Amino acid sequence: MNFLEMLSKTSLCMALLLMISLKLASAQTSTFQEVLVDVGYAKFLTHVWSAESTEAETIFALPGSGADVSRYQYIGPILAEAGYKLVAINQRGILGSSGNLERITLRDLAGDVIAVADKMKIEKFHMAGWAFGNRTSRMVATAYPERLASLILIAAGGLVPALTEPGELAKLLDDHTLNEEEKIYFARRTMFSPETAQNVVRNYVRGLTYWPEARKGQTEANRNTPLQDWAAGGEGPVLMIMGVDDLTAPIENGYRMKAQHGDRLTLISVENAGHAVGLEKPKEVAEAMIEFLQKHAI
Repeated sequence: MNFLEMLSKTSLCMALLLMISLKLASAQTSTFQEVLVDVGYAKFLTHVWSAESTEAETIFALPGSGADVSRYQYIGPILAEAGYKLVAINQRGILGSSGNLERITLRDLAGDVIAVADKMKIEKFHMAGWAFGNRTSRMVATAYPERLASLILIAAGGLVPALTEPGELAKLLDDHTLNEEEKIYFARRTMFSPETAQNVVRNYVRGLTYWPEARKGQTEANRNTPLQDWAAGGEGPVLMIMGVDDLTAPIENGYRMKAQHGDRLTLISVENAGHAVGLEKPKEVAEAMIEFLQKHAI
């Protein structure tokens, strides 16, 4: 090997080492913890993924109807490593969270988010809602616009009827007599893309837990709140992430929202993903969120 070849290989190695160093430097150290937040009238068990930086911007996140925050288990670490803090809130009656579930509205549930934010001394934040959680998140954006920097909606419905057969989702969530294979069948019918790997669906149904009383209360809250009170999600910037194969919240919801709100709303369509898009394609969902958050920094 002559001198020029040695110099060339040395330069290449140094360049590779520099690239690795820069990548490691850009990825922040992150932490996870469960935090029980007592707001006086209720307690909320939150899951917090956070960059160690004290300047990390906060994203409050809500899961779907009657569901716990495990939906964010793959997205949370990616956001934290990108320098953000994701605070996923188990809503009233779910996984250790408490609070009245009778005769409530979406405004009451939106107030819970603000109460948690106040207790954590977070004045300005981003808001995310997955599936049914998007409705409460939109209510937060409408009722408390001064507190939000941006709004993120994941698998958000409400404008277009589901394409599933009536009763299929309820059977998956409420029928405890189903065996694992039957749960997988209904999960594929309602939650997942046909292209999603079987092990992803199996892991979902094995960990499937829903809180029927919480789900009932959320349904009543939605029924007690006029659509026009929350549907627009305020007037700030919105990111909408939809699975192309979602039958529970069809992507037509996204097209209609985009037509209504124009440049204010960014619509991201994720191929080979359904209603569980954040479990099926967490990297794609998190990357879309990060790009959007960077454009709408606090």
